Amino acid sequence: MSRALNAAEQEVLEALIGRVERIVSLGTAVELAGTTVLGGPGPAPDYTLFHQRFALLGRRMREVRFVVREDLPDTTGASTVISDGPFPSVREIQLCPSMVGPGTRTLTARALTLVHELSHGLKEGLTHPVKDYAYRTGWAWGHLPAVLAQDNADTYAEAAALLAERDEGAWGQYQVLGRVAAQRGRLLRRAGSTTLGSALAWLDVAVNRAWVRADDCAGFARVGFGEAVWDTPEWSVRQHHAPLLALEQWLELWGFIGERRPQAGVVGLSAEDRGAVAELFGYLSELKHAVDRIDPVLTEHGDRVDYDLATGALRIPRTVADHGPLALANLLLGALVEATAARPAARRFGGRGREVVHALVSEDRWEEREAVATLRTAFAAVPAVRPSADQWATLAIELQAAVLEDVRTRWEGLATYIPLVAGMPEEVDRKVLGDLAVSFGEDVDLLHTCNRRIPVPRPLVAALAGILGAVTPYLVKADARQQAELVGLDARLGKLLR
Repeated sequence: MSRALNAAEQEVLEALIGRVERIVSLGTAVELAGTTVLGGPGPAPDYTLFHQRFALLGRRMREVRFVVREDLPDTTGASTVISDGPFPSVREIQLCPSMVGPGTRTLTARALTLVHELSHGLKEGLTHPVKDYAYRTGWAWGHLPAVLAQDNADTYAEAAALLAERDEGAWGQYQVLGRVAAQRGRLLRRAGSTTLGSALAWLDVAVNRAWVRADDCAGFARVGFGEAVWDTPEWSVRQHHAPLLALEQWLELWGFIGERRPQAGVVGLSAEDRGAVAELFGYLSELKHAVDRIDPVLTEHGDRVDYDLATGALRIPRTVADHGPLALANLLLGALVEATAARPAARRFGGRGREVVHALVSEDRWEEREAVATLRTAFAAVPAVRPSADQWATLAIELQAAVLEDVRTRWEGLATYIPLVAGMPEEVDRKVLGDLAVSFGEDVDLLHTCNRRIPVPRPLVAALAGILGAVTPYLVKADARQQAELVGLDARLGKLLR
């Protein structure tokens, strides 16, 4: 249920509008080209169209309607609602309550979320060209050619993040760091000796598009059509209906649902079948979560890919790595489908997981289908390559080294950032420090995981222990309940030094 913003929330929104307008004003053609956000594979990019679109984002902030949606999770932040039909338009941008909550410290981060959503609202002719193909947090980032990157919403958010960092003198503050970003970057640099990076990218794109399409299917399943127009030429011109109906026919063929039947003058699915289609989104959410957590573990021995649902470890033997990106991605998808089969959400669809994903992608919305087909063609042209034993072993070490370097970089940044936030006058802004023990704990878990594979260098552990000790007083002052956890983390770091 959505509602209008109250007076305090409207004040925060005005501050966010000002921040977006400031960032957009920095986006000259030269500055945007300097971000290199269109610098994926293929010919040198032309930033002309991207610059034109970016310049419109500030104005869109004044044109669209904003509402608060209480049940929208903080992890989503905001969602653009675009009407269905042959002449779509932006109805509203829904905000989770924290997006317009009190505090100023996170205004830029919130503004970046709005830049992403505002890009979805850009309209050219009868279409909204900017979609979701790759996220800054995912495996596909950096693999989009310029023609597709300029149609990707997070490309606008990344450009805005880089401009904001330059403006605030805060390098790394708004870029997406973390294990996936670090390992993805290392795989991009090793593209000539392995297709694993491209395979993970295609898997990411395919599962993400299938996830979006599963949500479309759930919405379409709830719609009934009058018998007088059902399956007539007048109905069929609504081209967005045809692929959705084709997906229902696949689900019917596989025995998941029955066909649409007329009842009281309306042709639709039964209540039971509508429920079944709604479960499809839950299943794709499981697969998407599994993709997001992939931790590639390269091994010399074995003959099959294996995914550990508990840890996210994706074990890939060198013997199966001699495939092109599409074939290797299909093997990876099979491992994820098998691993998630025991999950409650997979009860109905898990037995045909790969087929379901392929069907959802092949029957995507027409614009997205054409764009993804372009990317698929590019990946299909990448030749298969089998890494040598030395190359595979070296890459395994490099992937771990990338993770350790990322942890070191982020902790060094926090060592500077935490005292600054602790010194801010607004108590509400300091609440963010109350959650950092959990983040530090996740990194310590990661260090122990790495250490079980290849010993983590002692000097690195010692440096991290020093950083943790230096910031602990600030974190405990912000929230005393963190003290026990922080003491435990210090002890766990100490174990790595023994």
